[in-house]
Amino acid sequence: MTLIDSYLHEVSKKLHKNTRREEILLDLKATIENMLPEQYSESDVKTVLQKLGNPVKIAASYQDTPRFLIGPDIFDQYIGTIKLVIPWAMFMTIIIQVIKKIVLFAGEEALLTTIISTFSMIIVAMISVFFHVLFWITVVFIIVERSGSNKIQLPFLNAKQWSPDDLVKIKNIPKDKVITLSDTIFSLSGIFIFAFVYWNAYRLLGIYTTNDNGSLKFVMPIFNQNILQTFAPIVFLCIILSVVLTFVKWRSGQWTMPIAITNALLQGGGTVVFIALAMHQDFIHSASIPYIATITDTASAKVTFFIDKILLLGMITAVLVNAFDIYQGFRKAKM
Repeated sequence: MTLIDSYLHEVSKKLHKNTRREEILLDLKATIENMLPEQYSESDVKTVLQKLGNPVKIAASYQDTPRFLIGPDIFDQYIGTIKLVIPWAMFMTIIIQVIKKIVLFAGEEALLTTIISTFSMIIVAMISVFFHVLFWITVVFIIVERSGSNKIQLPFLNAKQWSPDDLVKIKNIPKDKVITLSDTIFSLSGIFIFAFVYWNAYRLLGIYTTNDNGSLKFVMPIFNQNILQTFAPIVFLCIILSVVLTFVKWRSGQWTMPIAITNALLQGGGTVVFIALAMHQDFIHSASIPYIATITDTASAKVTFFIDKILLLGMITAVLVNAFDIYQGFRKAKM
């Protein structure tokens, strides 16, 4: 891709979807070519692009409707600040709410009830924090926009002056190939939730009844904790490798073939471990089957048959989901 093509690509990314992109890009390309001599060099191209200026400003000049709150001079810094601050604000909100619930937890209610109430509190807190952070970031940038960026020093606001040399550094990565910070946070959250549930299955996943006051009461686990502990070392290894792979993906910023291959091996290994665990003859807590049969007025054999079907469905689902994830990894890596 030439410098001119890179410049046009950067302008197109800043244009609204309903803008006449093709017409604008053709007009801009013609303008650039008219400013160049007949026999031009890369240096001539850089000189012309330097005169035209930052692609963000060029795109803003073609917009039918101007941005009233945040101008093009600092709009990229505004978006960059939001993308950096909000994910970490969400993450810190989750940590604070979890620590708060752990400190206040008295052990009088079922763990599942505690988790449900904590989850509800986290959702409410995250929504509140999101709008507060977005509001104050916007207010700060509006003040900066009205006051002049040269009067106020803020992180991400005083970016270095744009240069045509910046186009050489730009990597035009397809959108689906990019690994974002939000993807990383989502993956880490999923890994930590799985680890918490696995090591607390004996008091979290099981049979519940209700107390006189309507709260949940944990009766017994549905899975055999001894079997879960037997598989714990290999599960722990899979978790550690998943965390490492997540950080490698984040550092890379995009899907690559080595990452896709590693992901395939890890997903395949995890699926094998899950199937081996689910097929173990003592995986289900022995006392839970007759208890379920009693409260549902059903034969134990029928309960066992029903549980076996659920486990089979779970194994099939795991294979299909992980196979799709592996396919997506290779598809993105080949882009």
